[in-house]
Amino acid sequence: MAASMTEPARRQRTYGNWRLGTRAGLFGLGPAGTIAAFVVIVIAAALLVVSFMAAVIAAVVGALVLTPLAIRINGRTGLQALAARISWWLGRSARQHMYFSGIASPVTDKHKLPGILAQSQLFEVETGRAGRIAVVVVPQSRHYTVTLRCAPEGTDLVDQPVIDARVARLAGWLSSLCREPMLVQAQVSVETTPDPGTALTAEVEATTRPDAPALARRVLEEVVRTYPAGSAKVDTLVSLTFTPPAGRKWSHEDTCREVAARLPYLHAGLTGAGGSAIVPLTADALMRVVRGAYDPAVNQDLERDTETSLEWSQVGPVAAREAWDFYRHDSGISRTWGMAEAPRGVVFSNTFSRLSEPDPTLLRKRTTIMYRPFKPAEAARLVETDKRDARFTASKKPQPTARDLVDVAAADQAAEEEAVGAGIVRFTVLVTATVETEADLEEANSIIRSRAGEARLSLRPMYGCQAAAFAAGLPTGVLLNAHASIPY
Repeated sequence: MAASMTEPARRQRTYGNWRLGTRAGLFGLGPAGTIAAFVVIVIAAALLVVSFMAAVIAAVVGALVLTPLAIRINGRTGLQALAARISWWLGRSARQHMYFSGIASPVTDKHKLPGILAQSQLFEVETGRAGRIAVVVVPQSRHYTVTLRCAPEGTDLVDQPVIDARVARLAGWLSSLCREPMLVQAQVSVETTPDPGTALTAEVEATTRPDAPALARRVLEEVVRTYPAGSAKVDTLVSLTFTPPAGRKWSHEDTCREVAARLPYLHAGLTGAGGSAIVPLTADALMRVVRGAYDPAVNQDLERDTETSLEWSQVGPVAAREAWDFYRHDSGISRTWGMAEAPRGVVFSNTFSRLSEPDPTLLRKRTTIMYRPFKPAEAARLVETDKRDARFTASKKPQPTARDLVDVAAADQAAEEEAVGAGIVRFTVLVTATVETEADLEEANSIIRSRAGEARLSLRPMYGCQAAAFAAGLPTGVLLNAHASIPY
């Protein structure tokens, strides 16, 4: 029988196997809560011998204390949700939600960054052939952050095998982060803003000859005038955050030199992952990014005026006010959403693309994916713990649900992949939309929810911490877990 000459259609690769780390325990209490519940039962049983009323009181008090730990509200325990409300109320009562700088401030005559970044410092170090790069230092958490700017190649007219190869190289790069001894976080930010057309204008002016025909000059002038209307500028930044090892005193200069020495290897890993023209972000370029984020009205001025130098102590807003569900800063009003749940099931390589695409109705939009790699020893312990907890959760039920069985299979697969050398990375997504007025927030909310639905992501506004979430989305190396006042 002759073999068929037609090749079967190539199946598109799928990705997934994300797991939300949970600890086993009775009634959703977790290990500590379960131990506390047993202690309450033992105390109540011991008091029962002495007095029935005392035993009842101990049981009631224990139930009142443990119930908030068992209740889940949007991924948080009831105790954590209550603590967030109390922290917000206390901060608002102390007027910590308001910020003034410059001549109107009783604290400083400069325009420093607010909140978590108030004590941050900016250095610039030499990296060799790659040039100079900015290093943001957050002294209270001992974090040093460098940023690379790249131009994504996109997927238009690109064959699917090439896209799959890019995703595989990106996965290999993320896995290599787990073996970086000082690295604690990597984040990829895609920011879209209205295109002022300055780059096109500069290119046309530099390449147009004085003796060019009049018709050609008029055509180019019309192109420069009309092309930027409705178009968007897409800026992709990759930030790497390091921390010096404990037990040894490192100066800022020593740490910056060490970070610069490790940068070429990490830079090379991104080359085959769909990024091109990767260059280190200089201090001036970084300050322009941060300045434009806090005051969108000056974005076009910053694009046109490339000669004026900025100072790190002057890139913050003149005034800012944090509300429960939005953040007002100079000429913009922003709302930040955080990932509440990763996509269930499998996704394709282009599933997240709609989330980061430009939206002409938004003044600015920034999509940030934050990765926190686990060290190899910690990853091995983590996957074994997850596998044990997943089996315990499924075995304590007379009839395990389909989600329990899928969770067990995912935990087993993660353990097997880690055993053969795969890295384990914790990740989350932050999406910040900036508009001009409060009335535009509802439209922005509808747009982001629609984009999140297309990406199969569950996003929720970062209630009570909009200012911190806004700063975390910037390429400044803010690790929210290092500054959180509510434990998770």
